[in-house]
Amino acid sequence: SIRYPQRQVEIIKESGKVDPGQLDGKKIYIQVTYVSPYFESYELKDRVTVFEKNFNIKRFIYSTPFTESGKAHGDLKSQCKRKTILTTANTFPYVKTRVLVVEREEFVLSPAEVAIEDMMARTKELKHATALDPPNPKLLQVQLQGAISTTVNQGPLEIANVFLSDKEALEKSLQLQKLRSCFRAFTLRCGEALEKNKQLISDDQREYQREMERN
Repeated sequence: SIRYPQRQVEIIKESGKVDPGQLDGKKIYIQVTYVSPYFESYELKDRVTVFEKNFNIKRFIYSTPFTESGKAHGDLKSQCKRKTILTTANTFPYVKTRVLVVEREEFVLSPAEVAIEDMMARTKELKHATALDPPNPKLLQVQLQGAISTTVNQGPLEIANVFLSDKEALEKSLQLQKLRSCFRAFTLRCGEALEKNKQLISDDQREYQREMERN
């Protein structure tokens, strides 16, 4: 607004595609979204430390949830995700705070692939919370609650019911078989986390522990 005092500046906070035809030609629009550094799997072998993962970076990624109906969010069976990878002309950190984007790549995750990504993330978080030294009981219990509680909306139980209950479809789909493998790894991490939590809790939390084990 300081640079263009005669024109109204509007911030677009959503990461979805913008249709120029729907914009007011009298306004200036700036689209803002959160991005994360993007690395291919082979790059992570050489980027081990926090510094290496946040220095000399020129590729970034962000995700946009969507459904075929046009809504951003829907039920598990219809929830898709678009991932966008941006490549900049210069690496960050840079002397300028804004750098030109020279390449843009997009790929779409199907509902099953979104579920796979979700379960892998949950498994990774459980593994991290279990392995902390010194232990963090509060973080561990938060992760366990989100992983095991049957009341969590669109949690692991609902994901399993939606995608893995049809045995015929499961045998025909490689994606669903991969999701089943993710659940095996997730179940293993849940068992490890429960055992670790059992060692950390006080006597007044024993009933809570038993409830989680039943779930």
